[in-house]
This record gives sequence, C-alpha cells and structure tokens, in this order.
Amino acid sequence: MSVTRGLVYKFELYFPPGSSGLLRVAVEDGGHRLWPSASDEWFFGDNITVSFEDNYMVESDPHSFFIYAYNEDEGYAHEFQVRIGQASDPMFIQSLLPSIQMDTFAEDMAALIAAQDQSRSATRERAVAEADAIDAAEGETQNGE
Repeated sequence: MSVTRGLVYKFELYFPPGSSGLLRVAVEDGGHRLWPSASDEWFFGDNITVSFEDNYMVESDPHSFFIYAYNEDEGYAHEFQVRIGQASDPMFIQSLLPSIQMDTFAEDMAALIAAQDQSRSATRERAVAEADAIDAAEGETQNGE
C-alpha cells in the first residue's frame, strides 16, 4: 500500500460481514510490524472496523506499507479494507503532536524518525539472522543424509 511522507495519525481496518473471524490481517513497514505491534498477532473480525489513532512517521523510502493477510476459511474468499489517515503539512502534524513545539519541530521529528529507523533495522537484522540459522540447519540436514 503506497503512502506518502508524513505522519500516520489514524488506522482503520474493516472486516465486512461473512469472514467469521477467519481472515487475519497485519501491516508492516520495511519488515517492522506496525499493526498489531506484536509479530505473532493478527487482526481478525466479522462486520467490524478496527480503528485507532497513532503517531507513526513515514520518512524513509520506499513510502509503502506491506499488508499481509491469510484466510483460514477453505470454502470462501474474504475481503477487507484498510484506511490510513495521514498528514504531510508540518503545521497539521504539529497540531496532532502538541508536545512537539514548532521551534524544535525539525529536531524532534529527526529524533523520532531515527528511533523508528533503528527499530526497523533491529527487526531486519533479527529476521536475517533467523533466516540464516534456518538455512544453515537445512544445509546440515541435507549434508547429513
């Protein structure tokens, strides 16, 4: 899902009637799980909207979220809708983040973005290490046969 540079201030996920909680959805940014925040959790529902406010800055390329979904229903396909509220105007962002003063806005935003980038990097490093360990274990299994 393409997004723009700026602040995500609202997230909504709609599950139309009929999925009976069998459709699972999660959103990531560059390998970092955003919503729900725990990597082993998924949103699910039936005729509900999951909606909440957030303060997530999108600054780094590629300016897109990855939406993952899987369906546990073998008989029917199910759909969902994702809606993102996002602001790119600094004055509007500041109105959503009243604790950030305009005189330190650039520095505060840089610190927030750096923290998010560090978190994404750590998540990527863990994922690569786990994949390498799986590859090594599979290689040992194949060599031992």
